[in-house]
Amino acid sequence: MIYIGVDLHQRFCYMTMMDASGAIGDQRQVPNDAESLRKYFQQWPEAVEAAVEACSFWQAFVDRVSPLVARLVLVHPKRVKAIASAKLKNDRVDSETLAHLLRANLLPESWMADRGTRELRQQTRLRVSLGQTRAQLKNRVHAVLHQQGLRPPVSDLFGRKGRAWLNEQPLPEAARRSVDTYLELIGQLDQKISFEEQQLNARAKSDPAVRDLMTIPGIGAYSAAVLLAEIGDVHRFSDKRQLYSYAGLVPRVRQSGEHTRSGHITREGSRNLRWILVEAAQVAPRLLAGCAALF
Repeated sequence: MIYIGVDLHQRFCYMTMMDASGAIGDQRQVPNDAESLRKYFQQWPEAVEAAVEACSFWQAFVDRVSPLVARLVLVHPKRVKAIASAKLKNDRVDSETLAHLLRANLLPESWMADRGTRELRQQTRLRVSLGQTRAQLKNRVHAVLHQQGLRPPVSDLFGRKGRAWLNEQPLPEAARRSVDTYLELIGQLDQKISFEEQQLNARAKSDPAVRDLMTIPGIGAYSAAVLLAEIGDVHRFSDKRQLYSYAGLVPRVRQSGEHTRSGHITREGSRNLRWILVEAAQVAPRLLAGCAALF
């Protein structure tokens, strides 16, 4: 067996090849294009295992390399303490350490999302980013009004009555241009968000997992899709506590001797998962209260 540690960068990766005895046989840079990676991994006469740290662009590397190796390990970067705490840190040292830990089977693995889950994540994260950008533009409109000493008389400034009130305000030229530009961009984002939500609603009709999640108070088609995308295969968690930890919703614990202190939530793991769970938790009580008022 041959073990290869991969220090991945956007344009290239630094490879360290190690044999079963721990002897290093080859260390070099390899371009990240498909042909260069194919030539590199197919040159070895023995079966190959490889390890690469999870980063924002690991998907393309995994798709290209997985068919070429016997095993590909996606490594949790924060848990590779041997790398994080090294006094000397460079591409060669990092890839060599990954190869050593892979050979000893000591690497903390990250879950490798399948292609379907990654595509759903791409879709839901686009919807999330569009919503965040729209919220930022709305805040800028409120900031302009605040600078002019104006307070909207309506609860929804961007509804029909709010926009009518905005159009009637005698704003200075620069302020008016800012407000009109922000409103135009908000209108464009409304259209994009509406289209993405139509796609998610269509998925809800054909996906039983989405429909099951939508039976929970506070969960709609959008939030159900985000949950599925961010959690992936829920069976990879042995119990609910692991899922809470993955969402970063468990408290930090400091224990020394007989003293135990709990702090704020860790905020580690999936930020989008944590956000959508908090949103749903805020909506659910209002829905339940409305249902109770009907009886």
